[in-house]
Amino acid sequence: MSTEREDHNLQQELATIREKWLAMPTEGEAGVEAARYYREKLFPLACSLFMEKERGKMAARNLYGLIMTVGKSPEPLILTLSACRPQKILFLYTVDTEKQLDEIIDYVRLSPSQWDKRLVKKADLRTIYQAVKEVWEQWGRKSEIAVDITGGTKSMAAGLALVGAFLDFELLYVDSTEFLPERRRPEPGTEYLKLLPNPYEVFGVLKEKNALELLERQEFYGASQILSELVQNVPDPRRAQYLQALALAYGAWDGLNLKMAAHQLGQAIEIKKKLNLGEVTEEIIFLQEQREKVGYLAELMPTGPQKSTLELLEDKEAVETLVFTLYHNAQRRAHQGKWDSASLFLYRLLEIMEQRRLASYGIDTAQPDYSSLTDDLLTVFNGVRRGAKMDPVQRLPDPIALTDGYMLLEALEDPLRLSVIPTNKGKGIGWIDFGNQIRNRNYSILAHGFIFVSQRQYQRFKGMVDGILSLFCTIEGIERKKEGQYTFLIPGEIW
Repeated sequence: MSTEREDHNLQQELATIREKWLAMPTEGEAGVEAARYYREKLFPLACSLFMEKERGKMAARNLYGLIMTVGKSPEPLILTLSACRPQKILFLYTVDTEKQLDEIIDYVRLSPSQWDKRLVKKADLRTIYQAVKEVWEQWGRKSEIAVDITGGTKSMAAGLALVGAFLDFELLYVDSTEFLPERRRPEPGTEYLKLLPNPYEVFGVLKEKNALELLERQEFYGASQILSELVQNVPDPRRAQYLQALALAYGAWDGLNLKMAAHQLGQAIEIKKKLNLGEVTEEIIFLQEQREKVGYLAELMPTGPQKSTLELLEDKEAVETLVFTLYHNAQRRAHQGKWDSASLFLYRLLEIMEQRRLASYGIDTAQPDYSSLTDDLLTVFNGVRRGAKMDPVQRLPDPIALTDGYMLLEALEDPLRLSVIPTNKGKGIGWIDFGNQIRNRNYSILAHGFIFVSQRQYQRFKGMVDGILSLFCTIEGIERKKEGQYTFLIPGEIW
């Protein structure tokens, strides 16, 4: 490292030679002599000064590889190489600029093992990307890589900048504080190495893309983690805040934390309104409807295991939200190939539909009171059991399990009876088939057994549940087309 005195002497010597160079004509034979004088006398001093200013900054980055576009002027590339001293270099050149490589390599004294070159087309981003990707793979996909976009045509530099930003490489550019238009060169000694911010990083484009992909895959926690980082780092965090609120809302809803889901949906709506300068768009209306539905259901959810569920089950609007919440939860698990979890939610959906219908008779399945029903209900109930090849019982079930609940609905001649549900084998779901489907689920490792639920078993179970759900919606006056109101919005894809 040079001393301040040595730097001062270097600057003085540079200033003296620069004045002589500036006094030289730029045209004809004198112009050729001026160019030779610059190359042999002035540029080496400017390069030495550049190295002293920039080498410390670049040494801390410890670059493994440097990728450069080669133009018709070798000096900017020489400056960068002198300051960076990478282990590996890739030159992207055209037919017109290949001759510059010899001068660059000789001046910086690169060994044959240090550098590689690729011929590219000036305006073809594909050849630039393919060349960079190929050599980067050879370099072991190292992270300590930079690209210098000073040389080459504008289209080459733009292409390399795009590729470098996409692959998260450092972006370098040799700039100057003063430029001499008549000589088409920077003022010698004013050059410096500029570290350009990655536009994808600054504005969070790639990370937002990753977050949206996670949202699409229903990986809400991972998406919210990425978005939390964006909120802290991007210049305008409002879009990241909006997406984060959505991720938290849908993550909570997916986990059945309904109060948290309603709160975060409210947060997302307020942020989105500000982004839209107060304009109420279809997206905002969609989210407002979701917040109202999930918030209303949250207020009716029992707060403890001993609380009666009748108030909730007697409310049609709340039941609709609960039914489609469970149904779409199953759909999301199936989309992820989690057949056990998907079956679990469909099983709970079967229970909710049965509990809703029994609630219309004033029956709470956890603490049933049969006093308002007919005295011969036990006799009819046992008749249903005999039809299902099951032994009669001495009293009505208390509490009411799933199969017993559907048998009670059969005994009460409720519209939601398995015997009237159309199937591909004819009218009615048989008790044996129903029992087999329930047992398959009960033997799952997420229930009471150790059996893996296959996709085929899940599809059979879902086929049965879909039939029951269709009849349930018809009986309750619930429009299946409303089901779309319970899907999770992915911004940029749905809207």
